[in-house]
Amino acid sequence: MVMAGFVGLITGLASVGFEELIDGVQYLIFDWFLDEVLASRGSWTILLAPVIGGLLGGAFTFFLAREVRGAGVSPVLLAVETRGGRMSPWAAITKPIASALTIGSGGSAGAEGPVVQIGASVGSTFGRALRLSDENVKLLLAAGAAGGIAATFNAPIAGVFFALEVILRRFNTRNFSVVVLAAVISTATAVSLRGDAPALPIPLDEPYKLVSAIEIPLYALLGVLAGGVSVLFVRTLYWTEDRFTESVVPPLLLPALGGLLVGGIALLDQDVLGRGEAALSEVLGGEGLIRTLAVLLVLKMAATSLTIGSGGSGGVFGPSLFIGAMLGGAFGAGLHELLPDQTATSGAYATVGMAALVAGTARSPITAVLILFEMTRDYDIILPVMTAVVAATFVSQLLSKDTIYTYRLSRRGVVIDDEQLPVDVMQSLRVSDAMNPVSVRIAADAPIREIARQLSEDRESIALVVNDDGELTGVITDTDVTRALGEDAERLTAGDVSSTDVLTIYPDQTLADALGVFGVRGVHALPVMLRDQPSIPCGILKRADVTNAYATATDQRETQLRRGRLEQVTSDDVRYLEMRVERGSALSGHRLSEVALPENAIMVAVRHDGATLIPRGNTRLLAGDRVTVIAGATAVDRLQEMFRRPGSDKPPGS
Repeated sequence: MVMAGFVGLITGLASVGFEELIDGVQYLIFDWFLDEVLASRGSWTILLAPVIGGLLGGAFTFFLAREVRGAGVSPVLLAVETRGGRMSPWAAITKPIASALTIGSGGSAGAEGPVVQIGASVGSTFGRALRLSDENVKLLLAAGAAGGIAATFNAPIAGVFFALEVILRRFNTRNFSVVVLAAVISTATAVSLRGDAPALPIPLDEPYKLVSAIEIPLYALLGVLAGGVSVLFVRTLYWTEDRFTESVVPPLLLPALGGLLVGGIALLDQDVLGRGEAALSEVLGGEGLIRTLAVLLVLKMAATSLTIGSGGSGGVFGPSLFIGAMLGGAFGAGLHELLPDQTATSGAYATVGMAALVAGTARSPITAVLILFEMTRDYDIILPVMTAVVAATFVSQLLSKDTIYTYRLSRRGVVIDDEQLPVDVMQSLRVSDAMNPVSVRIAADAPIREIARQLSEDRESIALVVNDDGELTGVITDTDVTRALGEDAERLTAGDVSSTDVLTIYPDQTLADALGVFGVRGVHALPVMLRDQPSIPCGILKRADVTNAYATATDQRETQLRRGRLEQVTSDDVRYLEMRVERGSALSGHRLSEVALPENAIMVAVRHDGATLIPRGNTRLLAGDRVTVIAGATAVDRLQEMFRRPGSDKPPGS
């Protein structure tokens, strides 16, 4: 809790400093260079602003901080899933500089992603410095992420649920308490330095509200549209990123190329530049024609995809709000023309559209509802918001299994597991597939200190109390032993502290049945009993055994395929190779399932941005990835050709 407070304080200060840095870059490029130095050159010079930012930001990230390119939340999720929450402290320094160069020069990106990555890096660094466990490092990382959202939008509640919904995906009292403290302190710090105004003030004398009951299905329809547009936005973003990755342009110049294209869009409408606060304020106030708003929606989607896809540094949360506002504004303007007495003005629908699109892209409905409420401080519109958010989330889930944050990770072979295990897999596995032998079997008169010694080797197990015939008479958990040791431990025996009301399970029951039994009392281990002798224990099933059995089953087919291919590599000609994917090679930009490897070769690991991944069929290989391959001697030459760019004679090895 103390460390969470420090993380929140530093994240709040970083948020304010980052905003000042963006303002400074914006002043130098727009107010000084374009408006003063190039004042006589005409309006076309707006084209140069994102190009300048792309050149400076591209050089900065290429030489000093390649890991901070692109959006800021995906690297945080990657750290949670593959590195035990460990992030480089260097990111807390380099990310704000790279992102300020992108956003301050007009790049279409948000400020929240960088602050989330800064806060997460601070939390991770504190956890590592104190040598905390991986779980505690992840928790401090999430606390920093919560502080980033909270400080950026003056929305501490939304920051908390963002961390729990998107980063940790675990709701419990401990996580909640730590994350809340960081979010509150981060918000209080930011507010004390820059004021307490709403992040998105609605320019009206009266707040929006539900005009008539007929609007509920109309808001639901808006949510359906937002769900579809959110999936389109995600796919457009990563399609654009793939095109830049596969291009022959040097990585150093890709952000400048993206900036040039964004500048071209700005010649059509300058509201696509930066965060677009002026356009947002207008549409939330009920202004803007249907055609104008629809055009801005498309242009902003394109500008954001070009900015982030080319390697510009920034967030996608802010652009999601902008796109949602334009969608809702255009939808609401059309409705209000048709039903002026039964619908609110377009500003209400623009407000709801923001939350709906965030829910669709991030798949975080609670965060979407709360952040809109905290940003606008308008509670009267909460019912329409909830209706649209639920519809958008549902449609988004139907159309895509990935969110805007997990899409990149999924393509790299990193699977973000849901808390719910698929029922079909769990029903195909039996308790006998996962259980272990009984590790602690004791008599009723066994002294409690001897039981404590045996359980100390496996604190998630249980001790089974049996009689002379081997029949189960009770169980003792680690909690029971701890309580007994605090009493008269010298006289207490197993029979004194054991529980006789025992939950049991049979070997032929499914793991889905076992999950139900675990949930009855929250126990962490179950005695497994014989069917024909229901009093005789034959094993122990722990919660971790269920998870391990599920993971083994889901990877079984892939493991068999790998084993089948490895059997073709004989022991006397095996080669262990580490090779780097070169830009323009036959592998660069392709999924593993699309690659025709030699028969006697298999990829066993891919190292990308400091994380080592187990390659799967949907893992996409990118230039710069270092791949470990096991292959027969006859396959080496063919592999080197695949990793090497055309025309190069240099071996692609380490």
